[in-house]
Amino acid sequence: RLAKFRHAPDRFFADSRHPVLRAIVAVLAPPIMRSEWALGVLEDPLDTLADSANPLVQSIAKRVTQRRAHEREHLLRSENHPKVSVIMAALNAAPTIAEALDSLSAQSYRALEIIVVDDGSDDATKEIVRAKMKNDPRITLIEGGPKEGAAIARNRGLRASQGAFLTFQDSDDISHPERIERQLAALIANDARVVVCNSMRETADGQRVIVNGRRFAKNFIAMLFPRDPVFNRIGYMRQLVVGEDSEYYERLRASFGPTREVHLFQTLYRARFAPDSLLFSHGATEVDV
Repeated sequence: RLAKFRHAPDRFFADSRHPVLRAIVAVLAPPIMRSEWALGVLEDPLDTLADSANPLVQSIAKRVTQRRAHEREHLLRSENHPKVSVIMAALNAAPTIAEALDSLSAQSYRALEIIVVDDGSDDATKEIVRAKMKNDPRITLIEGGPKEGAAIARNRGLRASQGAFLTFQDSDDISHPERIERQLAALIANDARVVVCNSMRETADGQRVIVNGRRFAKNFIAMLFPRDPVFNRIGYMRQLVVGEDSEYYERLRASFGPTREVHLFQTLYRARFAPDSLLFSHGATEVDV
């Protein structure tokens, strides 16, 4: 119920079986949906409160945030900061891949290898990646031939990876600076087999896109999981028309059960909205203004 309310406060009340709650939507939901601060508190309370204009609220939120960051660092240090491999498939991503790679280079968790697999780009994608490699030796480029598809490209990256933990990012998306740190700490602390976070969709100019009535959604491409036992048991992605990442996630859940999953209800991933994508061909979308 809380998750549903946080996803779409207006729909939460409108869908209620209780007439009193349905009536509340006319009073409560509109100001919530118009308030960026209120929506931010529903979406990621600590991050929003840490930016509060109220000095007392800001101070308390920052102290909690700092304590949690210290706890994560202590946990990851005790595990000797295991390497995380980030796999990025890229096809003609010249307009977006620099920003996508910058968001990975800026991660608070530093023990990364960032593997870009080019899927036959004929624009400046490879040149941009090579330029980024000069400033960040953790970035490597695997060059491809003719286009084979995202699943095959990601599988090539998985084969080349050496990290004890694995995750993905698309070449037009942006990761929160603490995404990998928060996911990895949550996975280790809970002895989980996969950690997912929330993501939001946004246009090229940064406007949020509401998809099927939701401002954010559980994200599958950003799932983080251990090589052993998950990857050694689940294997590679299947080549599908759309949804290879969600199919992989469902196989993982089927193998290990929903109790081995941690869902961080925090928006740690920003995904570019492509209106001509097959993913949105049957969905209702609107720009949040």
